[in-house]
Amino acid sequence: MNSYSKKTSGEAGYSMIELVISSVLLAGMIYVVTSLSLSGGQAQEYSRRLNRVTEITQQLIDDMRLELVSSVRIFGNNAEGVANLAALDLQGAPPPLAGMLLPTVSANETVRTDTVGSEITGNSMFFAKLAWSDSYICTSSTEYLVDVYRWVYFYLTPESGGPDPSHPIGLNIVRIVSEPLIDAASIDRITDPVDQAEVLLHLLNATADANGVTHDASEMVWIRGGLPAVSGTFRQIDPSDGSLSSNSIYPRPDPFEVARSDQTATGLLSYRHHSVASIYSLPVFGVGRYGLIDEGEGGFPHGFEIQVVGPSSARQVLIHMVNSSTQRSGHYAWSDMQVSVDARDL
Repeated sequence: MNSYSKKTSGEAGYSMIELVISSVLLAGMIYVVTSLSLSGGQAQEYSRRLNRVTEITQQLIDDMRLELVSSVRIFGNNAEGVANLAALDLQGAPPPLAGMLLPTVSANETVRTDTVGSEITGNSMFFAKLAWSDSYICTSSTEYLVDVYRWVYFYLTPESGGPDPSHPIGLNIVRIVSEPLIDAASIDRITDPVDQAEVLLHLLNATADANGVTHDASEMVWIRGGLPAVSGTFRQIDPSDGSLSSNSIYPRPDPFEVARSDQTATGLLSYRHHSVASIYSLPVFGVGRYGLIDEGEGGFPHGFEIQVVGPSSARQVLIHMVNSSTQRSGHYAWSDMQVSVDARDL
């Protein structure tokens, strides 16, 4: 008997149709897994960028808030503010964006949205802060306390071509700090001319104070609230005898120009790879929450809005900031924050 039995065709292996179907299913599974992996990676990267821009925005606002706590004079969009800002030396610093505006100080209002003809929002911030209080004991054994200030200016500067309708970035924020300015009221209270000259030379030569602490050399005496063009608003210490001169002493310029303390000022976001959001960002970013959006000149207000409201004894400064990541692919990560700061305006 022949024990050989022939295999049927169904037992010979996979058919071509089965192989094609299996390959398609395998390819589909690979595509799904790959897509999920890429989506997960992109989501993780976007989350990282969101956390980073939030962290940066929070840090900038906190730094501004801490400086404003020490403010003694807040400059607004009036004769005093514009004139003092013009006296601050910005040569060599990043150029301000066209159309930068100080806020209008509104003593009888609260924080609000601007309306046409009643705008109070600015997109820069300029104030004087207490840098230190100097206690000095003269040869006469009399001790004097003198306040020393610095001007602080935050403003926007265009970067990488500046903002344009094609993307929401292109802006940096710059912080300028002035040289020390000695409080004129503290000096004028010293009625003894010998003691006054000794205190002034102590400040000019940066010798140790009554506590053994040394500070930066200070040569300018400033009347808080005065106009720079008025004689006596700025006076300079004469190093020869400690007297005060209303005329500049070489090598200072004439008229007086308030120097920067940092001659290498740069944008605060340059090394962080982020940008202040422009007015061309998506509405969800929150730009222009208080100020009326204007695309003229350099644009206004962008992602930096300032309001100063309330009486001088209880000023409130609103800081609203929107920052964005600067990558050109994928979704822009952004952060929208604001804070209201109680500040002195003496």
